[in-house]
Amino acid sequence: MEIPYECKSSTLRLGAVAAIAAGGLRIVSSFIAYSDPTTVAQELFYLVIDLCILYGVLAVYFFQLVEVGALGLAGFLLALSGGAIIVGPDGSIGAVGMYQLGSGCLLLGLTLISVAGWRAARLPRYALASWILSTVLAVFGSLPGASAILFLFAGLAFGVGFVGAGVRIWSHSSVS
Repeated sequence: MEIPYECKSSTLRLGAVAAIAAGGLRIVSSFIAYSDPTTVAQELFYLVIDLCILYGVLAVYFFQLVEVGALGLAGFLLALSGGAIIVGPDGSIGAVGMYQLGSGCLLLGLTLISVAGWRAARLPRYALASWILSTVLAVFGSLPGASAILFLFAGLAFGVGFVGAGVRIWSHSSVS
């Protein structure tokens, strides 16, 4: 059974809105002081961001599904798994922090999607480059003695990537 074009287009547009929201909220969150323990309001704010990331990743992949091939599929599965892990409770399994594992998978997945999608350029190259930059900054920010500003810039680059991707998906998936 063929899925009607209008359904595909509407679903992509919802994913585009989620990607734009994820990016915008992630940019805002870069400037909000994180408290430990977090408040209920903070947890709800981060939950909304994480869910929007998850739905945004779906749109990013399905928008360029044909062009990104096996590398894009691997990136999609990593990014989706990472997104699912960070949506869950922030805890540990043994000595492994689930948030760190999930965010690492998400960033690596977005990097693979970016590399796979670069030639096709269905998404803006600045969005793809932003995700790659975010990954690089997060890696360097994780090194001992690294400045916390690297994580701020990583969050900004991450958000810019999602906003840019979301705007492109929205504008290229019009509903008749």
